[in-house]
Amino acid sequence: MEIVFLGAHNCETKTTRPSCLMLSGGVVLDAGAITGSLTLDELYSLKAVILSHAHYDHIKDVPLLAMNLAYGLKSVDIYGSQAVEEVVTKPPFSGGFYPDFFTRPPSAPALRFNKITPGLEFDCQGYRILPVSVPHSRDTTGFWVKDLNGHSFFYTSDTGSGLGAVWEQVNPELLIIELTMPNKLTELALTSKHLSPELLETELLLFREMKGYLPQIVTLHTTPLFEEEIKTEIQAVADRLAADIFMASEGLKLRLGE
Repeated sequence: MEIVFLGAHNCETKTTRPSCLMLSGGVVLDAGAITGSLTLDELYSLKAVILSHAHYDHIKDVPLLAMNLAYGLKSVDIYGSQAVEEVVTKPPFSGGFYPDFFTRPPSAPALRFNKITPGLEFDCQGYRILPVSVPHSRDTTGFWVKDLNGHSFFYTSDTGSGLGAVWEQVNPELLIIELTMPNKLTELALTSKHLSPELLETELLLFREMKGYLPQIVTLHTTPLFEEEIKTEIQAVADRLAADIFMASEGLKLRLGE
């Protein structure tokens, strides 16, 4: 299984893009950096886009992708919870400031919505995926993704503190977890349901206590303004926990099972 980080931040600049992971087999998790990262041929090879929640930075490229596909009568499956469906399939997001690509073009709508439910696994392009509710400011699901060879990772998407119920449900070899703010903004992280290095450390200690191990850990959703500060602070966490933790960047490729 290959994982390519198309987006690893929470803001878009010339060099940073919002959260977006592409898996081998044409599956994308979150839509923060699809169209600006892929060629037209690569866009046409996509099979599914799985959305964690309906905050703009995670869904923004859905209509942009659909516009590209519509001219070639190509369809892609969109997966998300009912809360996601209520945003991406209705005005103003769909059929408002962009056409309703869930019904257009009539002969082959560019988008097909598939509703998922936290706690109920589903199959997608050779992957077995468990959506898990995570504590964030909008109904949000993380995803435990397993391939046919038994390799797996858990992607939290955006999350705040209080992950004990999440850790009970997953046993990944790789944890991809948000890390948005530096320690000096921990209070803001708490109120907005995001993580800082010190909050992440608490959650990782709980994971190790509950599971007896720590997986490899990759962080994303970084605020570009504080990137160097966060990098220093998360390295200190890695040293204290004797853990393998590093920050993702756009273009990073990981392979599980090698």
